Amino acid sequence: MGINLLDIKPHKVSRDLSGYITYIYGAPKTGKTTLATQMNGALLLAFEPGYHALPGVMAQDVTSWTDMKQVYRELKKPEVKAMFSAIIVDTIDIAADRCKKYICNQNGIEDLGELGYGKGWTKFKDEFNEIFRGLTQMGYAVFFIGHDKPETIDNPDGTKTQKIHPTLSNSTKTVIAGMSDIYGYAHQKNANEMSVLTLRDPSGLIECGCRFKYMPHEITMSYDNLIKALNTAIDKEAADNNGQFVTDERIESVIETTYDYDALMAEFKELVTTLMAKSQTNGAKITSIVETYLGKGKKVGETTPSQAEFIYLIVTDMKELLEQQ
Repeated sequence: MGINLLDIKPHKVSRDLSGYITYIYGAPKTGKTTLATQMNGALLLAFEPGYHALPGVMAQDVTSWTDMKQVYRELKKPEVKAMFSAIIVDTIDIAADRCKKYICNQNGIEDLGELGYGKGWTKFKDEFNEIFRGLTQMGYAVFFIGHDKPETIDNPDGTKTQKIHPTLSNSTKTVIAGMSDIYGYAHQKNANEMSVLTLRDPSGLIECGCRFKYMPHEITMSYDNLIKALNTAIDKEAADNNGQFVTDERIESVIETTYDYDALMAEFKELVTTLMAKSQTNGAKITSIVETYLGKGKKVGETTPSQAEFIYLIVTDMKELLEQQ
């Protein structure tokens, strides 16, 4: 139940997309959803109706953030994890809007800015991270799909330059791009040609990027090409480390720590009895430990099972106190 840093092993980078967050944005009909649905075990979370022309796709309509939270709970179930290994969010633009609306409704406001001092955006970021980082910790690959927004910039010499970025607001984009391991722009260079996926742009005119330093600047748009580029980039990086920290295996899900409230309460009572038998002065020390985690004047007997993690911390400190005597 506790953490033991001596058990840590070097992290291995997976060639599989599991555990990663990929964000691809672009104009409609550039193959974003088609690419995403080629992943094995893909579940499409349809925040907008765009999957009807995709035969065989496994899709769940999501009309509110409450729906998303229900889906999240379902995705924790072992039998559901056996069915799906990749989660596609189409589109992240609408998902973000519904998350914001949920936060606003929760706090009785119309706009996140009304909470003041960035509190609204912090709540949004925390909620978004809890769901989507949570999915990667369960071992799912997460794939965000979004729209693009060309912007014309006037240069000092009178010329114009076009810059490409997602339609998301800057604050929302900062949250989502910051979560993403692969961040690409899907587009057609010429009519009647296959779309390309830009993953790096030295000019800075296309917003994109990647955590893998050897990813190419651009690939022809397809799932196979993306995986091939990812594997090549990982292999090159692995060569820098003599191939030690790379694996073909899926990233294992992070097991959430759980605490047995009743067992911890019983252990707490035993420790109180033992410590008080050793010295009456331990009473003040126990009170200090309890108040450190529960707050001044609070008592362990007033806690509920939802506070089990705090009882665990109290018990841990009391064990250390006992060892010192």
